[in-house]
This record gives sequence, C-alpha cells and structure tokens, in this order.
Amino acid sequence: MGILEKDINKLWLAIEERVQKEDQRVTRLEDKVDGADIHAAQLSERMQELEKEMDTLRDNVSHLQSQTMRNNLIFTRVAEDNTTRNEQPEVTERKLRQHLQDAFKITRDVVE
Repeated sequence: MGILEKDINKLWLAIEERVQKEDQRVTRLEDKVDGADIHAAQLSERMQELEKEMDTLRDNVSHLQSQTMRNNLIFTRVAEDNTTRNEQPEVTERKLRQHLQDAFKITRDVVE
C-alpha cells in the first residue's frame, strides 16, 4: 500500500468512528425526545383528570352551599344590640322567639 492509501484509510476510519459516535449521540437524543413525549402525554392526561376532579369538587361545593343556604332563614325588623358588636347567640335566639310570637302571633309553647 502506498502512503496515500494509508492516509485515506486513516481518514476513512476516523470518519467512520466519528459517524458512529454521532449516530450514538443522535440515538440518545431520540430516546430522550421519545421519553419527553411520553412524559408530556402523561402530564396532559393527569392534568385532564385533575381538571375533571376540580369541576366535580366545585359542583359539590356549590351543591353544599345551596343546601345550607336553603335551610337559612332571614329575619328582618329585629333589633340588634350593637354596643358590643357581637351579640351572644342566646340573646339573638331570645329576640327571634319573641319576634315570632309578636309578628306571626305564634303561641309561646310552639316557639319554645
């Protein structure tokens, strides 16, 4: 073999080695991209599940609020003691019972 052929062989081997390294590098990158795609799909699916769960919870909270509001009564024209800014529940209850007796003419035994 001549010197030129040896140089060409060395270059050829160097190029092949470089191509193999680049192929390995590309393969690793492709694997990472595939893994990232899979992970992104899993995250998207999980996000959809969480959004559905959030909607369900929001509906449940709304239902519970409406249920508690349904049982609330609003009384008007009942004097409130604002001197302490926090009337005791017993005082409020006593006033409401008296209001029921006076305004609606409900007998004391029914109110109590």
